[in-house]
Amino acid sequence: MRFLLPILLFAILAGFQSPTTTVVKQTPELILSKAVQAIGGRRALEKIDALQLHGVMRLPDERPIVEIDLTTSEGGKVLGIMTYIGLGQTRFGSNGTIAWEQTFNANQEKTWTLIDQDSLSQKVQQINWLEWFTMLPAKLGVIEFSGSEIFEEEDCWKLIIKEKEGKEQEAFFSKTTFRPKGRRTIESTPNGDTTVDVYFRDWQRVGELLLFHTIVYDREGSIVILKLDRITTKPIADSLFKFPEQVKLLVEQP
Repeated sequence: MRFLLPILLFAILAGFQSPTTTVVKQTPELILSKAVQAIGGRRALEKIDALQLHGVMRLPDERPIVEIDLTTSEGGKVLGIMTYIGLGQTRFGSNGTIAWEQTFNANQEKTWTLIDQDSLSQKVQQINWLEWFTMLPAKLGVIEFSGSEIFEEEDCWKLIIKEKEGKEQEAFFSKTTFRPKGRRTIESTPNGDTTVDVYFRDWQRVGELLLFHTIVYDREGSIVILKLDRITTKPIADSLFKFPEQVKLLVEQP
């Protein structure tokens, strides 16, 4: 019996001790991995060969200002159509090799130009924030963990993405859901630096993925809201990405 007493005493004392907790060191790799898993997982993302988005950008009073159509397909194919309500329409696209853009000049005449892939990618990511998010793992070499911060009234992990020419982005991820919460950048203007926050809201299922359907752009209190009413991942015919006649002429120029 006396041999059992030390064992019983140890068991009683151990029962009053706080359980051992393991502190997980947060890293960009871990945060991005959890974020990918939270929206459906790597395999679900890898199945996406095409993506179509349609939505309307509105002011806080619900007045529409821009209608957006964006289609992307495997091989870098893109077609984007921006309809500025009451003003006109611009377009940009790529057949996977050559990218182009249609805008207006000072006389409100349509102009067609060839653009580089970096410019095209920026245009796509300004609309398709899923691409912005899924491209972050490719930038792990320039991403740093920066602790936690309250972003849009939620406790988030913060990552800093160091871009070219000293520019930085801050990406925020919910500590509760692990989903991407939004992005913050500092933009230079004639009146000084301006903070631009982008918030991801209204998460809904699209096939195997959980995707945000509302993007809020907050430029120091000036709000614009993009609501996506259609997101599909069905295959897209290559004929959609054929060059307009004006672009064909540019490509054929010596």
